[in-house]
Amino acid sequence: MNNYKQIFSLFGIAILLAPLAVATVPVSTSTNGDEEPLGWWTETTVDRNKNKVGDMVELHIDNPIFLDEENTLPLIIDFHYTPGQDEIDMLRVSVDYQHQFILHGIDALAGRVPVTELLTLRDLPGVVMVELDGVLTIANADARAGHGVDMAFEETGYDGSGTTVAIIDTGLDGNHTSIDDQDDDPVTDDPKILAFYDAVANAGNTNGTDFPYDDHGHGSHCGGTTAGTGAPTYEHVGMAPQAHLVGVKVLDGGGSGSFAGVMAGMQWTIDTMHQYNTRAASMSLGGPGGIEWTSSEEDSVNRQANEMVRAGIALFIAAGNTAFSAQIGTPGSAEDVITVGALDKNTAIAIYSSQGPTEEGRVKPNIAYMGSDIMSVAANTGDQYTGMSGTSMATPGAAGVGALMLQANPDLSPFDIRNIMQETATYRQCHYMGANEPCPEDLIPKNRQNNVYGHGHVNALESVIEAAEYQQQWNFDRNITLNVSNSLNSNGHVYLGPGDSIEIRLNQGVDTVQWMSNDLRDSWSNIHSYDHGSTVILEYDEIVHELEHLPGIMLEGNHTLSMRGLEGTSSSPLISIDIMLGENIPVEDPAEGSTNFVLYGSVIAAILLTIIILAATLTNRNESEFNTSDDSDIQEVVDAEIIS
Repeated sequence: MNNYKQIFSLFGIAILLAPLAVATVPVSTSTNGDEEPLGWWTETTVDRNKNKVGDMVELHIDNPIFLDEENTLPLIIDFHYTPGQDEIDMLRVSVDYQHQFILHGIDALAGRVPVTELLTLRDLPGVVMVELDGVLTIANADARAGHGVDMAFEETGYDGSGTTVAIIDTGLDGNHTSIDDQDDDPVTDDPKILAFYDAVANAGNTNGTDFPYDDHGHGSHCGGTTAGTGAPTYEHVGMAPQAHLVGVKVLDGGGSGSFAGVMAGMQWTIDTMHQYNTRAASMSLGGPGGIEWTSSEEDSVNRQANEMVRAGIALFIAAGNTAFSAQIGTPGSAEDVITVGALDKNTAIAIYSSQGPTEEGRVKPNIAYMGSDIMSVAANTGDQYTGMSGTSMATPGAAGVGALMLQANPDLSPFDIRNIMQETATYRQCHYMGANEPCPEDLIPKNRQNNVYGHGHVNALESVIEAAEYQQQWNFDRNITLNVSNSLNSNGHVYLGPGDSIEIRLNQGVDTVQWMSNDLRDSWSNIHSYDHGSTVILEYDEIVHELEHLPGIMLEGNHTLSMRGLEGTSSSPLISIDIMLGENIPVEDPAEGSTNFVLYGSVIAAILLTIIILAATLTNRNESEFNTSDDSDIQEVVDAEIIS
């Protein structure tokens, strides 16, 4: 029994002494990455798929804006301790690292690494995350790179040609080199701004012939962001530099305007949309103060905005700059429009960007686009540029992407454009990069929209490719190319009169060549004369015959056509052709005319005989009801028919 007591006593003493014994064991610490502790990189939306390669690296892994001639990317390489010379040497040996900086404050190195070594880099000892070293200069090039616009141009060749975007704002400076003409050649006469309506100072002139001006500067900056050529230095090129613009001045020199004036400009845009092929509009304006908090879907400007969309215009509207939740008001709260929030250059939400929901509880914005420190047109300077920030700057950028999508597929409706941009966007949780507080939507698995980022960060390349293939039976194939052989006039158009034609050269024979006007009400037509060769001819008569069936179209004047080649299940990129139709006179083949002379003569004779009999009958029935001038009128008709 005593033995048991001794055993239990020793056991109790051991239990009491165990913590002291453990405490005396030395703890092994690591400063060289042997053991990776928990840290910010463990749970972060910088790397949603948790592969230790930041999402922005994956997004721009083949973007020529970031790649150099040696195919290396500029990177921030994060460690879980402060790296030094040993880590620099390790990277140089392991992944051909080109060193630039030690970033002690964030425990990282900055330098360039070949794309082919990314996976090796992320698995090196001590490395916890690989991030993209992005661009932070104030220029539109940032937005083009950050949203993949440059990649879209490289992959598709689309630059906005054949599209028109309305800038509903303070006006447009028609003398600035970035938006005065299409080719930046002063000898030619090819204005970028097709029409200008001044609802502020000259509302009665609705023919669009006022010379474009901007006594504030806001609208010109927006127009340059959408479609500026960037001349003369080409540093600050817009999203769709070959798109046309329509200027709609609804705000005065102080930057304000009435609801009525704004809606007048919106209605004018609808009324003239088929004349100028206006399929998208940017409207960077909104109600101040209490209007932001209480705006209803039934507000007049909201209703007008929805009408624009239903008429066929994709309307991009700024979310606003109130910096608070539940303050997206009229007209950005309109249900059918594309409401745009603003991102900083690091793709996090800008602190000033207004957030939803709307008064009805609708989630807004729809999408987010870079709007901070955007360099674009400085109005009334001739050729200078300036930086501005706001959702006002984000909105025309997104509208420029819409123009690229319309060039890729003129069949798109405004709802198609909105849906494609939303579904191809990169979703961001409310607390992405710590730029905003978390929200309940962050807890919803596979959530696709919140009141901070909307559906997320716009991806131009994905949007354009999806647009090209949307509701089509054809896969996009850039290997098939079409080029216009006709010479252009001083307006940048192909002039076509009776007997003329458009000649298109193909780099290879295809099954079918199709064309359509860019009017929303038109559809694709086959060119039946094409025989699988390298040349296709589209005749003047064929164009006139198609256009004359579209309601409200003036045949004589300017039109925009799209054309594509189809081979198997693939389609070439669309080419856009601006044409100027001359006098609408049917072209008659001389041989055909001689063959059908007897037939035409018989028809004319029958018409004349009918007219004479009808005139005689009417005269005999009630001669008193007609005066002698009626006989002369009928004779004039008969004479006119004989002469013709």
